[in-house]
Amino acid sequence: MGIWFGCFTEPFINSDCTNMIESAISKGFKVRIFSTLVGMKAEDVERLSKMDIQEFTLHLPDNKNNTKIPVNTQMYKDTLALVLQKLRIDNFSVMNENFIDNERAGTTRTARGTHMKGMYECFKLVHPQFAMLPNCDVALCCNDFGLKHILGNLLTQSYDEIVNSKEFRRIRADRLKFDSKDILCRNCMFAVPIFEYYTFQAAIALVGPVVKDIMVTKYWR
Repeated sequence: MGIWFGCFTEPFINSDCTNMIESAISKGFKVRIFSTLVGMKAEDVERLSKMDIQEFTLHLPDNKNNTKIPVNTQMYKDTLALVLQKLRIDNFSVMNENFIDNERAGTTRTARGTHMKGMYECFKLVHPQFAMLPNCDVALCCNDFGLKHILGNLLTQSYDEIVNSKEFRRIRADRLKFDSKDILCRNCMFAVPIFEYYTFQAAIALVGPVVKDIMVTKYWR
């Protein structure tokens, strides 16, 4: 079974994130990095350059200062120059007004305040995409900015123990209920009515990307 971990790496604080990435790779996990470079230091770049990173996507500032990245600091300029010199950059993403705001389960200032009732499904629950903090606490996913659902800690527990934790089982069980007030997923745009989710999944398997684009447009834009 493949394991996908996101990690809250903005900013890179005290190189804890570099340590975490290094540790994950040393244990045979595949690592993809998506970063604005905020807080990253020259020594982090040097260490990352020696690691087998599967993908590095660089989030760049826009020309209207929507992203609040401190581009005028010498540290940012030096770090960006070093990253372009030392690391293989696979993708760029300019975080302008066209950058899709997924609302982070209702926590952003542009959130619509939606609340899902009825049975639902989410691909992050079918195929877990946990987010790991520098102290190895494991949160539900990258939308759990408030750390509402901490499932365990990889320093003291195995991955299987976290997947089978009481909290994760409680969250998954909520999908088949009519409503609840304390599950983050019901405020998240990635939650899809369960019948529509599996109908779309079957259609994607049959006809591919066209149906996937319809689903993305309907729910996640």
